This record gives sequence, structure tokens and C-alpha cells, in this order.
Amino acid sequence: MTVTPFPAHPGDVVALTVHEFTCGLDLHAEPSIGVVCEWFLDDANRALVWLIRFRALTAWCTRAEINAWLVSGETHYRRACEVAAGFTLNGNWEFAAEDFHSAVQARISGR
Repeated sequence: MTVTPFPAHPGDVVALTVHEFTCGLDLHAEPSIGVVCEWFLDDANRALVWLIRFRALTAWCTRAEINAWLVSGETHYRRACEVAAGFTLNGNWEFAAEDFHSAVQARISGR
């Protein structure tokens, strides 16, 4: 069994599958670390990766210009969640807003 490496730096945050990241995802309520650990019983570091990615996604979603854009299209949230599963984090443990937005738009348009 492979154990996810501990994410000591933003570059250490491994990608999750879209299913791993979106299963149980509710952008309006952050689950406790205990709940997330239950999703990844054999890999606490993977649970930590999930929380890091969740927080990066929610930080991006709360930006005023992004929030307005997200509610303007029915698939925008879903595509953002899909991209967040594997997008690289910057030095602030977040997604670079413009690059992430471009990746989400590309996913929406099927590129």
C-alpha cells in the first residue's frame, strides 16, 4: 500500500482524483479533520491533502469577482472542483487565481 507523502511545502501537495476530491464535497461547510480522515482511513496524509485543496478552493471561490462568475454558470462550480483536485498550489498554499480561473474555463470549454 502506498502512503501519501506528508505535504511539508505547497509543492508536496499531491493531486487527488476528481472522485476523491469531490465525493462528500460541500463548499459551504468545511468538514472536520476527523470526518476527512474517515474518508481516507489508511492514509492520514491524503486527508490532509484533501483539506489543503479544499481550503485553497474555498479561498479562490470567495474572491468577489470569482464568486460572481461562479454563480453565472451552472457547471462552473463543478468544473472548479474538478480542476482543484490536481491543480498546483502556489507558495501561499493557494491556487494562483488567474491561472486557476483559466484552467477552469478551459475545462468548461472542453480544452
